Amino acid sequence: MSTSKKAVLAIENLLSRQEYMVYQGNDLAKAFGGLSSFEQRVLDYCFSFVKKEDKAREVYEVTALEIIKHFGLNTSGQNYQRIAAAFKRLNENTALYLPVRRDDGTRGIRLTQLFSMIDFYVDGAVRFRFSEDAAPLVFGLTKNFYSFHLWELSRIKGKYTLILLKLWEAKRSGNEVRTTIEAPVSEWQSWFLGTDKKVSNSRFYTSILNRAMEELELKLNIDCFLTSLKSGRKIVSYRLEILDKSKLVNS
Repeated sequence: MSTSKKAVLAIENLLSRQEYMVYQGNDLAKAFGGLSSFEQRVLDYCFSFVKKEDKAREVYEVTALEIIKHFGLNTSGQNYQRIAAAFKRLNENTALYLPVRRDDGTRGIRLTQLFSMIDFYVDGAVRFRFSEDAAPLVFGLTKNFYSFHLWELSRIKGKYTLILLKLWEAKRSGNEVRTTIEAPVSEWQSWFLGTDKKVSNSRFYTSILNRAMEELELKLNIDCFLTSLKSGRKIVSYRLEILDKSKLVNS
């Protein structure tokens, strides 16, 4: 096989892996399933700084003490180290794969990252900037996902609950009362576990999806209705309906 054909095959294989691709801001909300719960929450805190009038090269600044207070932690040296470690993980584990196309129509993939830089100073100050490729997506995400206040997000403790919350907002149209999310089991698992990890359907339902729904119902005024869709005896996809009861009360 010629070198050019090998290159074409490699790119086409990547393009066929839809779980890697980020097409719009809402996709960022569910693109980092490999992060821990604490890292997800620190990332949400970073996203919350973005305002609609911000420019792509905007630099944001926060202190470790502000993050500690926001999460209700004590001011021990261990928690400062925990925050520093979280930013290190965010730098290492927020790669983005974006679809690109040349003027002649040739498709490709841009391998880039969420952050262009994160500075962590000895006095606890943190400065960060989103990459130019990611900035438009981040701005779109904050417009659509952060209809929730930061204090509401801080109430969510479970990693998988945070992912489900983001998935709900990514699929939701405006402030609709009922949202339906339907996808193959493999896609559900990639949203919650990342692309490199898989578990059995029973474990995924019991330990991940059901626990996420239970916490979301407990912390927010919603009901979740999950339907398993089968081919024969095998579960092939899930359909989740989320009813926002707060919109019913206010309507």
